Amino acid sequence: MWFSNLICYRFKQDVSYTQEDFENALEQDVFRSCGSQDMSTFGWVNALGKHGQSLSHFSQNSILLCAKREEKVLPAAVVNDMVAEKVEQIEREENRPVKKKEKDELKENILATLLPQAFKKSSLQFAFIDQESGWVIVNSASFNKAEEMMALLRKSLGTLPIVPAFANYDLDVFLTDWLTKFEAPEGFAIGNDAELQDAADEGAQVKLKQHDLASDEIKLHLENGKRVTKLALDWRERVQFLLQNDGSIKRVSYNDALKEQNADIPKEDLAIKLDADFILVSEEVKELLEDLTKELGDKDDI
Repeated sequence: MWFSNLICYRFKQDVSYTQEDFENALEQDVFRSCGSQDMSTFGWVNALGKHGQSLSHFSQNSILLCAKREEKVLPAAVVNDMVAEKVEQIEREENRPVKKKEKDELKENILATLLPQAFKKSSLQFAFIDQESGWVIVNSASFNKAEEMMALLRKSLGTLPIVPAFANYDLDVFLTDWLTKFEAPEGFAIGNDAELQDAADEGAQVKLKQHDLASDEIKLHLENGKRVTKLALDWRERVQFLLQNDGSIKRVSYNDALKEQNADIPKEDLAIKLDADFILVSEEVKELLEDLTKELGDKDDI
């Protein structure tokens, strides 16, 4: 329930979903396990897992979602070795070269044979929708995985008018300015991790962990034209994170006082605790993002 990486989107218009309609939409794409010839499947599961009864969890105008991916594990090296053995056998027995099209057909046949016996692995992807302020937050470190989940949601709902929240901001300009001045926006403080890069494409990178970012060494890098592409920040001494110039927010951690806020809820009431944690985390993330976008400045064309 504690979102550790944030890929953020904003709705381009006001939205208002009812749980009944939303639930009916998600049921069209409910998760199913891989069949004998499926490489992977992706669909909605109960938002609160075994402690919930619905695919979507509505709480205080926010909606929690969970999608499950199941994949067959077929090591490429194993498949390639089997194809190579078959090719060698044909060339030896029939005294002819095997062309690419035939190799591809051999590979497809081998995959079809192996798939029913392949091991399966699964993963869960969480997201929440804030209907009040128009945020959609995916708990993912990967834009590609976040986009897959949003594509599934768009398929279920029929439409999903969202855009990446920070697409119109030159975040490296802000990050570089903050570190150069060693002055974060109000409510934020600069941490000890950063990544700098030469302005030229694929330029030299400097990765800094647990480093004094106010040191003369860092100032020299900045004076020599390096720009900041990642910067660790602390928000109100409650949440620490790494803001990247692509708009992703990674390595989100919450202070102990925040994580223990619902610790007094009995373990037998786990559904209640999960709901309380969701409210706590979603409100905290929304407030953090509102503060951040306020400091970056409004973008009317988002």
